This record gives sequence, structure tokens and C-alpha cells, in this order.
Amino acid sequence: MLGVVWGGLGASFIGVSDCIARVTAQRVSMSVLFLAVMGFSTAILTVWMIATDGWPVWHAYAWIASAISGILTLIALNFIYLALARGPVSVASPSASVFSIILVALNVAFGAPFVWQQGLAALLVFFGVAMLARRGRTGETYTAAHLRITALLGLAAGTTIAVRMFLAQEAGDLIGVMGALYLNRAFALIGVFGLFAIESARGRTRRWPDGPTLRLVVLQSALETLALASFLIGSQGVGRVGAAIGFSAFSAVTALTAWVWLKEPVGLRRSIWMAVVGLGIVLAVISAPQ
Repeated sequence: MLGVVWGGLGASFIGVSDCIARVTAQRVSMSVLFLAVMGFSTAILTVWMIATDGWPVWHAYAWIASAISGILTLIALNFIYLALARGPVSVASPSASVFSIILVALNVAFGAPFVWQQGLAALLVFFGVAMLARRGRTGETYTAAHLRITALLGLAAGTTIAVRMFLAQEAGDLIGVMGALYLNRAFALIGVFGLFAIESARGRTRRWPDGPTLRLVVLQSALETLALASFLIGSQGVGRVGAAIGFSAFSAVTALTAWVWLKEPVGLRRSIWMAVVGLGIVLAVISAPQ
């Protein structure tokens, strides 16, 4: 049960972070956004590691898993930020929630505790987000082709996120939550430096954030890091499947935040399907292995 709760908390953090990305990804170059998000979180975590003397211990598999997870983080964020920048949020974010089905399957395949009610909960979540991605019959300002591309970018993000999260779970089991979190951020930051080098060699110009946008980027970074930390905490012990299902609720959080903050319409139909997603989360909480 705690796995689902922590996963749901992570969903709240990443849902708001992704809504902020809807704005920042339109104003700032992707590589600059990655540098700010990963650089800020790595700096804060480095201070924490120094203060607590909690540096991650050496474990070959955990470090390799963290390195791959860190690079996949950049790929996943690239896909989801592109989808969010295109819009609408109520299509981009739900499409990425397909990660929960893949991640649950990966964990079950590797022996994580599982009950059939969790399978039903995952299907409810998946069906709800799939319906959220459908084009409305009336009042839809986006073309069907536009929605399909946004949904495909979201699905690409979801697939990458699933593998990234699974590897982060693997590392967390071996070297602890903070160690896995720190290595994920650090390796992602190394990947950003590589991306900068490639862009510089190609002479590509970059858009940097101004004052108001920079504040949004810092908040986005903090929330994205808290989301991963919450997910890893919930994944400890028997909580892997529950954390994955709880975290998948981020799509509904993103859509609701966009509705409140960006005034992006949700509508009755999408509100109903977000409620279905919520029902799936409640079922996952009730049926989670103790």
C-alpha cells in the first residue's frame, strides 16, 4: 500500500513539473533546459551527500544501471517535453502513462509481488489515459494529425520512462534510494555536457531562460527530482508494482494543473476518464501486497 501512496506523491510532483515544462520547453532550448534541471538537482544532492557523508557505494551493476537510467532520463524528457510543448497537455501526458503497463510487466517478469487486482488496476489506468488521448467530437482546436503526433511522442516517452524507472529501481534496491537518485542525476548531467559538446561542434545557437522563466525552470527541476525520489522510496521492498501504478496518475495531475494554471480546457469527457484513472489508483492501493 505504501508503494502506491509514495508513487501517487511522486505523480503529484511530476504532474506539476510537466505542466511547467509546457511553458519552459517553448521558451528555452532543450539542452539548456536539461542543463538547468539536471545541474540544479545534482548540485543540491551533492551538498546533501557532503553533509551526510552518504556517497553511493560501489556496485558494478547498480552503477551501470544508474548510468543507463541517467541517459534514458534525457531521452525520455526530450520526448515528453516536445509533446508538452506541442500540446495539448491532456494528450501528451496521458500518452506517456503507458509506461506503467510496461514497468509493471518488467517488475512482474523479474519476480516482484503481484496480485490480479493490481493487473485490473493497471488496465483501468491504461484505459483511462488512452481515452484521455482521444480527440473530442466538439470544441477541439487541434487537428487529428496534430494529436496523433503528440500522442506518439508521449508513447515514446512512456516506453523510455519505463526502462529508466526499472533500472533506477534496480539500483535503489542495491545502493539505496539516495545513492540511486544521485547517480541518476549525475550521469544525466554528464550526458548533458556531451550534448552541449555536440551542439557546439555544429554551431547551434541556444535560447537561455530569462528571470521569470529561470524561476520556473528551478521549480521544475526541484519537483522532477522529488518525484523520482518519492518513486524510489515507494519502490523499496514489495512496493515496486504499487509505486509504478501510483506514479502513472501524473497524467491526470498534469491535465488538472494545466486547466487551473494555463486555463487549458479539460471538458466533461476528459474529467470522467481522469476519474477512471483515479479509480485504478484506489484499487491498486486496496489490493497492494502487504
